[in-house]
Amino acid sequence: MALILRLTSVRSFRSTIPTLGSSVGLGSVWFGGCPTCNKLRTAARYQNTVAFRTYANVAAKKKDPRVELYTVLSSRAQQLSKPEKGEGVRQRQKKQEILKKRKVSSHIRLEPVTSPLHPAQQTHAQRSLSSKSTVNMYTTDEVEQMQTSQRDNSVSKWQATQNKPFRNTPRVTESLVEEELDVLEEEEEAREKIARRQEEMEKMKNIERRQNEEQAYILSFMEACVSIGEVDRATRTLHYLKNQKKKRKHLNADIYNVVLKGWAKLANMDKIRHLFFMMTKDALQPNLQSYAAALECMGRAGLTGGVPIRCVKQMYKEGFNLEDIFRDCTFEADEQEYILKAIRDGCGMADFAPPLPPLPQRCTTDLVSSIYADENNSHDSDESLQVQPLFTEDEVLQRCNAQLEMETQHWLKVESVEGQRQSSQEVLKLRELLQTHKTMWEAGLLEAFRTLKKQMDRQSKVKGQVNIYPFLCVLDDQEYVEMMVQAICLVAVTGDPLLIIARELGMKIQQKYRIKQKLQSGGVEKIGQIYQDYCSFMVNNNQGGKPGQARELWSQLEGGQGVGPGVGDECAWPINLIINLGSLLVDAMVREVKIDNNLFRKTSEQKLIPALYHMYTYRNIKQVGIIKPHPMLVQLVEGAQDTSLVFDSSLLPMLMPPVPWSSVKKGGFLLSPTKLMRSNDATLQHELLLEKVGTSELYPILDSLNQLGACAWKINQPILDLVIRVFNNKGSKELDIPQPVSEAPTFPKLGTEILTNGDKQAMRKQMAQVRKLRSEMHSLRMDMLYKLSIANRFRHEIFYFPHNMDFRGRVYPCPPHFNHLGSDVARSILVFAEGRPLGEKGLEWLKIHLVNLTGFKKKNSQMERLEYANEMMEEIFDSADNPMTGRKWWMTADEPWQALACCMEIANAVRSPDPQAYVSHFPVHQDGSCNGLQHYAALGRDITGAHQVNLMPAESPQDVYSGVARQVEKLRAKDAEEGVKVAQVLDGFIKRKVVKQTVMTVVYGVTRYGGRLQIQRQLKDIPDFPQDHVWEASGYLVKKVFMSLREIFTLAREIQDWLTESARLISHVGSAVQWVTPLGLPVVQPYHKVKNKLVRNEMQNIILNVSTDTSERPDIIKQKNAFPPNFIHSLDSTHMMLTSLHCQQAGIQYVSVHDCFWTHACTVDTMNRICREQFVSLHSQPILEDLSKYLLKEYGSLSPELQTSPTAVSKHDKLMEVLVDVPPKGEFDLRRVLDSTYFFS
Repeated sequence: MALILRLTSVRSFRSTIPTLGSSVGLGSVWFGGCPTCNKLRTAARYQNTVAFRTYANVAAKKKDPRVELYTVLSSRAQQLSKPEKGEGVRQRQKKQEILKKRKVSSHIRLEPVTSPLHPAQQTHAQRSLSSKSTVNMYTTDEVEQMQTSQRDNSVSKWQATQNKPFRNTPRVTESLVEEELDVLEEEEEAREKIARRQEEMEKMKNIERRQNEEQAYILSFMEACVSIGEVDRATRTLHYLKNQKKKRKHLNADIYNVVLKGWAKLANMDKIRHLFFMMTKDALQPNLQSYAAALECMGRAGLTGGVPIRCVKQMYKEGFNLEDIFRDCTFEADEQEYILKAIRDGCGMADFAPPLPPLPQRCTTDLVSSIYADENNSHDSDESLQVQPLFTEDEVLQRCNAQLEMETQHWLKVESVEGQRQSSQEVLKLRELLQTHKTMWEAGLLEAFRTLKKQMDRQSKVKGQVNIYPFLCVLDDQEYVEMMVQAICLVAVTGDPLLIIARELGMKIQQKYRIKQKLQSGGVEKIGQIYQDYCSFMVNNNQGGKPGQARELWSQLEGGQGVGPGVGDECAWPINLIINLGSLLVDAMVREVKIDNNLFRKTSEQKLIPALYHMYTYRNIKQVGIIKPHPMLVQLVEGAQDTSLVFDSSLLPMLMPPVPWSSVKKGGFLLSPTKLMRSNDATLQHELLLEKVGTSELYPILDSLNQLGACAWKINQPILDLVIRVFNNKGSKELDIPQPVSEAPTFPKLGTEILTNGDKQAMRKQMAQVRKLRSEMHSLRMDMLYKLSIANRFRHEIFYFPHNMDFRGRVYPCPPHFNHLGSDVARSILVFAEGRPLGEKGLEWLKIHLVNLTGFKKKNSQMERLEYANEMMEEIFDSADNPMTGRKWWMTADEPWQALACCMEIANAVRSPDPQAYVSHFPVHQDGSCNGLQHYAALGRDITGAHQVNLMPAESPQDVYSGVARQVEKLRAKDAEEGVKVAQVLDGFIKRKVVKQTVMTVVYGVTRYGGRLQIQRQLKDIPDFPQDHVWEASGYLVKKVFMSLREIFTLAREIQDWLTESARLISHVGSAVQWVTPLGLPVVQPYHKVKNKLVRNEMQNIILNVSTDTSERPDIIKQKNAFPPNFIHSLDSTHMMLTSLHCQQAGIQYVSVHDCFWTHACTVDTMNRICREQFVSLHSQPILEDLSKYLLKEYGSLSPELQTSPTAVSKHDKLMEVLVDVPPKGEFDLRRVLDSTYFFS
């Protein structure tokens, strides 16, 4: 018989045992058969004090000794939990409180021992118990079975003698209890030790995070002070922080170096000596940048002899040398020249020369070793593909200066395409009123801003603390005011949360400050000269020459101009600083911006009221502070229909090729900060991972980004004109041109009748739907307005898109509004700036591409598509000549605007004197056939899956979506025959379109719920489908789709399951999943537990959801669900980059939209060959085996804090077993991909 007691801890039970009298031994208690005892046991188990006392009183009246143990134990446990006097008692109470917080409870199971009865008098259960010689040898089921047997055999005896104590009851020996308690106590101590260690580590991480945040804030403050010439203020603040015990720990050498550089520019050697003394007194070791600042000061002061020599000797004593300064330090303006002066003149080392730049290293990645094998090898490009330069030398100089000027201004005013419409007198009057108000706002905001600066200045001077003052001085006052006025017009439409407005304002100030820093340092002139030389090379070399040539040229030009390796590596402002700075400006806007309340009334009296209000509302069940515009302001701004839009320069295309990526911190725009890898503000893990990798190993990734960014574009003007015309004519839902909000449904009107509660609820729901629809229509309309306005601004220009990537390696253009990754409309407007003759097969590829865009012949072969295009030439000509008044065949296409653009290109080519000599700028697309499943099929060498996704040659394309739809239909028909109602309802409705999105996204990690929502949307769009069965039918279909995919792609599902389980176990041991792509890009998943960060300011405390992934535990669910799709995304990005590099080597134009590759019509065959060769080359690598080895190496050992946890050790052992067990492969021959016409088509 087993007795299970739940007490506060093992120690509490130990202290309880000695209090029990000898007459009531542990073995004399048996619970069973009595309802009161059962209730007592339940109350004790769940620690229900009230219930326990109630039933204990009932049992006490019966004088039953069987409940005495419960009563005594409960009483004793309660006594132990009461506060007592004495230091030892207090320590014990503290431990118990800790245990209670951690919810540690001990399940103490006491094995009873039989009493010395004659064997014949023992029950079967007692004999079984007495035969056991050790404790804890019974399972729970055995114990329950024995309890039931014993209870059944003694019910009658209990009823006959319920007022008498039992005599023949089992006993528990004291030695067994002690042994059991020793084991439990050891386990509890181990748990406490692990919990304490984890708690200490969590505290250390929090302290480290806060310290990093404080250091970033202080460093930014010092930089700002030095930048505005307030070096004295920075020094005072440094003294203040040094004298504060809690603040002193945040100081480091980098903070001192900022102030040192400030005094070095002023040639104040006394201050330099004092700062060095402060550093050594605080046990901070001066680093290389510290000595560089000291030498710069000596050079500016013209010191010679002892002082510079002693400085150099001390530097060598610390393990540094002079060459390291020029190799590793960052320089601005003339800093390097003065350091050389101090060395040559001050130290008497006239022959000293800075070390030459290191020779560029070569990439050793196997997949691209042939490209980088010999730097003297010219690429094997076809000389017939060479094109004339796009610009003359004078145009290069002019356009480089224009790009530099645009980025220096940081913004560009773009005329809105809506302004092309004829404006009424009322609109013109509203524009005049808006301009009058803007002038009034500027005056009020300027005065309020200057008052705020004086207030912050006084606080900083009096207290010497770190505050916001220097960040209010880094720009001219008028620049802050202009930003606020622009923000007012943006807020005036719908109102935005304070967090969004404050962050955008703070980020704009930071970006303009960085540009101003470069202007002050003199670095812009050097960068401008380097950029001109670089662009001269680029326009004379197709696609920037061979892979890596552009990157190497930029590095050589930097070395020639004496630009240090760290120029542009400024300290980023912490997010709390950005939000606090922005909040101060928003607060000034709310207080100072007024509007005339009688603006639209027939009265001359002016009555100013606030134009903006700070209020709270609920969004997604969370209370957020928003800035709400007054309806009068909304009416004024919307009615004025401002004809200009203002964009930051980083949101627009570039007039010349982007700066090539030469390292993880250099590339993209000239002056605007650009990240190589997109990430959240607080995410550091990607940056740390990239910095650990040698730059040479990242050359293929950098060179691929440079090749994509070097593609020159121009506007397809006839298409742009048509789109603008439709846009200004209230849009078109059929042509995917968003309609204005005026075309949205109106809000329901209240009648005179009395509404019931149900009617009111229905009306509220209807109003919410209308409000949501109007908001969506406005967002879509503004997005299209931005696209068309930017395109119209660059209609006569040639432009470029700088590129960067996400953490998986997927590539994106940096300008977000207008690029070739956009919708059908955006793609139709763009064509290559470089033209190529169509050649022998170019016209055929244009026709095939047109049929692909229509979507009419997806299941037909290419020859059949070409024949169909030839049959439809009359419709093609009609669409090209009369797009809006003809038969409008192009409007029936899946991608109508691209189809129309292709119709015009075909018509121009056919009507030209020689179609083969016709110079075409039109990009032709080759799209992967369900690319994610292609990678899965290749990884698993799955013959069935390879056939479904066109990895194998075939006469016509295989359509995996139709294949899955057929399989689902078979399962549905079978269920319908068996009488399943939902299967009968779906008869005739299972089409390719219904399952396509789910099949496409299941490989990228869509869940069953997500797939159900996708199918639900498709069923809702079917007019004849009964809408009351949509939800049930979607649930039924998503199960069948997943089942069909598992049957068709068996090996793919095994790989996906292996990746998922590996990620789950890796996350359980406390790590984020990371791997390295076959091209050498390190990848780490950024899914971690989100922590709330409170940003305090006077206007409103803001809570940020910050995922500081270097210190937070991973989010297990996201890590495991995202690993398979992210791993496949990293493979398709690798395939894209390999194709990019080899196309550049072949000298052909190439751009991509993830798994859709673009080139000229005459080079489609060349790109197709390269695309297939690189896919085979990629998957010929042991990808899964290498992944297994990497993960085993990365996660082969547990962290010290988890090595004492049995659970963690068990999961780690399981992880090792899973990682070793790589899924098996099939027998598919990868070489067959080379002959597959429809692999990419």
